[in-house]
Amino acid sequence: MLLHLDHDGARALLGAFRSVATAGGVTPLSGHATGAVSSLATLGLGVEPPDPHLLRPVVPAELADSLADSLGDPGLASTAVEILAIAALVDGTLDPGRIDHLLAFARHLGVADHWLDDVERSLDPDLGPVIADMGDRNLRSVTDGRLDVSDIDDISSWLLPYDGDGADDHLGDRYRELGRLAPGTLGHAFWAFYDDHGFAFPGQPGAVNELFGTPHDCTHLLSGYDTSPQGELLVSTFTARMHPVFPMEGHILPVIYSWHLGIEFNRLAGSYRGALDAAKLWVAWDRGSRTTSDTFARDFDLWELAVEPLDVVRRAFGVPPLDPEHAAHSDAVAGIDYHPIA
Repeated sequence: MLLHLDHDGARALLGAFRSVATAGGVTPLSGHATGAVSSLATLGLGVEPPDPHLLRPVVPAELADSLADSLGDPGLASTAVEILAIAALVDGTLDPGRIDHLLAFARHLGVADHWLDDVERSLDPDLGPVIADMGDRNLRSVTDGRLDVSDIDDISSWLLPYDGDGADDHLGDRYRELGRLAPGTLGHAFWAFYDDHGFAFPGQPGAVNELFGTPHDCTHLLSGYDTSPQGELLVSTFTARMHPVFPMEGHILPVIYSWHLGIEFNRLAGSYRGALDAAKLWVAWDRGSRTTSDTFARDFDLWELAVEPLDVVRRAFGVPPLDPEHAAHSDAVAGIDYHPIA
């Protein structure tokens, strides 16, 4: 579960979710928001789902009162506001009324996390500063604090460093050798993942920087999410909870903006609309939170684990099983600007 709340606290959070999703009752409760409320109840809070259309809206002060006994835990308040951010974005738009309500709940819960500034600035027609900030936070997160944007000249060049003079045949050969390992091992699964998708291995022209690509694709393998737009949204949500370094502004918001709102952050990510399925997102969030090891940690080493069976590594990392119902929907969609390369 995402939060352990008593009955009144859970009902209050669900009512707040409805309030944000409808901008305080100004807009109708959409089908996406209806499903998000119901799935949040069952999958995120572990309570009986209410009828979303009969659910009483809750105002910010009322939610703060309902959670007052638990607000000594700053993590609870932050998580509640992160959940409400999904209500603001679930319909795939940057709606001023929904965002204003999200910010009002954050103020009443005493949450002033950095990502809220990015959401507020998203109402500006120029999204460049928001994209730059989220890109910086993502870089700092996936490198576990080893780099930020000021350390590199260009994020696209950093992501794709092996073109031209950057090619590293020795590194590429090392990754290709993983194909010699026994089927079922993590190393062979990594090789097959690249081979099946036609991805270039690190070191080869067109390949993604191994500092990002290797832990990211190991997370695909461990979590079970594919490389469709929805799969990328879910694997990033999983990552945000497994590796909670700038979880919102570094992982969850960028993928919602890229693959649900259709806002392109960079050539590698591309863009897509409509990939967010709230029920699947809650499950990815919970699974990442329950995972006990971290592929983006500095001490993660694919080569140390390559000979181990993938299922054994999953168990060692504490990765919860993935119900096929909550796997990514990977049917090809014509006309999307999305071409995964890792």
